Amino acid sequence: MTNFAYKPDGGTEIDLGKYAPGIESEIAGRWGRHVIPGQQGSLKEDLGDGDLKSSFTLQFVGKNKADYSSVMAAMTKTRRGELLHPRRGTRKTIIDRFRERVRYTEMGEATIVDVFVEDAVIGQADSFTAGPSAFAQQALMQADTADRQNAALKTTIFVRPNLKVRALYVAASAMVSAATAATRTYAAAAQQAFTLGLYDPIVQGQLLGLPPLVRTATAGLQAVGPAADIQETVLALEVMLFVSTQLDVAIRAAQPIPIESEISRSPGQSIYAFVQQHYGRSGKSPADMRALVGLILRLNRQIRTPLLIPFGLVVVRPTA
Repeated sequence: MTNFAYKPDGGTEIDLGKYAPGIESEIAGRWGRHVIPGQQGSLKEDLGDGDLKSSFTLQFVGKNKADYSSVMAAMTKTRRGELLHPRRGTRKTIIDRFRERVRYTEMGEATIVDVFVEDAVIGQADSFTAGPSAFAQQALMQADTADRQNAALKTTIFVRPNLKVRALYVAASAMVSAATAATRTYAAAAQQAFTLGLYDPIVQGQLLGLPPLVRTATAGLQAVGPAADIQETVLALEVMLFVSTQLDVAIRAAQPIPIESEISRSPGQSIYAFVQQHYGRSGKSPADMRALVGLILRLNRQIRTPLLIPFGLVVVRPTA
């Protein structure tokens, strides 16, 4: 996560996204309670928000196992620093406490460290940033806007008795519809990939297909008529493409660390049994479980026989 980091005072920045799959935060209101004699209950006085308190879990296992000493030395040297929060921006914080444990996993010995931090000063302003779900909704809204502007352009074009321009519009309109439809497909697939916990290569391919569609639609519109007629539709297409790229950035920033799991059952295991083993208790729907099967197969091209993945093969998969 490029927008999730911690910088100890006087130290160098630590990319927490390499070790932590996410962060949890809470902020409680502060209330003055005034008891009035003879009255039931108390009068509540709003004293504003309390401290923002956050916690995250560092996982030192596999390739990251050796980073434990350097990361913990940096974080314990001073308990004051700046937390780059993925939703609330940069905040001056103190480290309240650590909780550490050792686990034995499929990837070997793992050191798990829970870190609890809270605001160090008063009056810190939040700098909220939009997450993947918000950008997905914006992409869908911009696709709707482009379609509406395209429909309005049709009204402008068809009041004119120029059959050639009408024909050019019909062709351009189909190009606009292709771009907006592809954007809707990408936004829905990207949001599902985010929900499943790992960015699907097919979804990335869908994003790469959007710029050519928008360029083609824009060129088609430019052949229709004056810039004044087409500018609103062209602008809507450009904003739609921009928001789609921001959705990609948001998903990559919020992406949890993928897990490498070794097939430990001899002589092997089917992809369905593998998914059931690792996600069967996660509460995922049957549709999500089926989607995970396809996602894991696309991420692991080395799996040639999905019905019997060989013993010892390392499989990359999303976090549970």
